[in-house]
Amino acid sequence: NLYWLGRYVERTEDAIRLIRAYHLRLAATDNPADPLLRRLRAFIGGYGIDVSQPMPEALLDRIGSARACAAKVRDRFSTDGWAALHDLHRTASVTLRDIEPGDDAARAMFVLVRKITGFSGLVQDNMYRFQGWRFLTLGRALERADGLAALLHGLADPGAPEGALDLAVEVADSVITHRRRYAVETSRDTVVDLLALDQDNPRSILFQLRRMREQAAALPGADDAGRLAALSRAILPLETMLTVAEPETLSARKLLSMRGAFTDISDLITEAYLR
Repeated sequence: NLYWLGRYVERTEDAIRLIRAYHLRLAATDNPADPLLRRLRAFIGGYGIDVSQPMPEALLDRIGSARACAAKVRDRFSTDGWAALHDLHRTASVTLRDIEPGDDAARAMFVLVRKITGFSGLVQDNMYRFQGWRFLTLGRALERADGLAALLHGLADPGAPEGALDLAVEVADSVITHRRRYAVETSRDTVVDLLALDQDNPRSILFQLRRMREQAAALPGADDAGRLAALSRAILPLETMLTVAEPETLSARKLLSMRGAFTDISDLITEAYLR
């Protein structure tokens, strides 16, 4: 439950940020046929989220799934953490249920971002570092890495419409970091470098892979008769590949292959610990 709580919370935050980005641009253009809005609508739709609903049912389902997992392990994190998640669920399903597309929906998503990051901060800062915390952290890291790979695959390909790269940086909450690190406008190389290859950016795939490797190494059975266990052996090649990669070599095909590897890693976690 802690592993899947981590995944659902990260998955929910990702969806909220994507929906917010869509409605901010809808408010700016007032043109649903805009190429960037069409691309973003198709990308979000791939997750089963219908942005024609200002508060999509699929988003409420994600929040509900996180809350259901948390309800089963309420004794593993603080009362404040549970209250924050319950507040997120109530705000999305009751207080902000009847909103309008555009500015109204974007403002609602700003509220939800603040609430879900508040929950994440409470759990991350206050939770005792026992094995359950490691599974929670693994779940969050795996989901974030997969979400970033999907974001780059969907919005940083050569055929993406104008503004897609800026959108990817915005959804990854890395706008200020990009401005500080690169004295140029966004390009595919700068965006891939920041969101995939930067070991110091918490919103990069490499950062999350290192986090996964560290947590996997601390789990029971991490050492298999003097060799790395299967989980660590699955994570290490991905980390090594990104450590030595250049932005121009990280193609759409490699990003897609990486997402398949993340699915395999999740299966290994399930097989080794969750059955």
